[in-house]
Amino acid sequence: MDPVSLMRTIYLGDRACMAIVIDGSSSVVRVCVDCISRIRNPSGSWDYYADEDIKNGALVYTGVRSLDIQTGGWIPNDLINDVSVVPVENGLFNVEISIDSVRPDAGRHETRLRMSCTGMHLEDPSRPGAQICD
Repeated sequence: MDPVSLMRTIYLGDRACMAIVIDGSSSVVRVCVDCISRIRNPSGSWDYYADEDIKNGALVYTGVRSLDIQTGGWIPNDLINDVSVVPVENGLFNVEISIDSVRPDAGRHETRLRMSCTGMHLEDPSRPGAQICD
């Protein structure tokens, strides 16, 4: 499944970014999320479906060609506001992720992660080594 189609099956509302792992030698970026839910309703709505929830899972972007992280000095550590995936050309996809950053004094800042990649899958810690792409 291509990254655009896969993203249509993912619900991240009120879910938090736990970590961003950049593996430069493998051109992979993992965005670790406290819970990834799946959208299986043909209408495209989540409807609180939890049977396939992935606790402490990861959105994994492969074949990463470029990466830009705009944090303004803040660490992305809170809600994932939005993930957009757009096909561009030659099998590449542009991804933009908006993640909140919060500080103990309740200060809030929106951070942006932008990248260009060739693929995407999910990882579930309960299924080591499995690439979930459907």
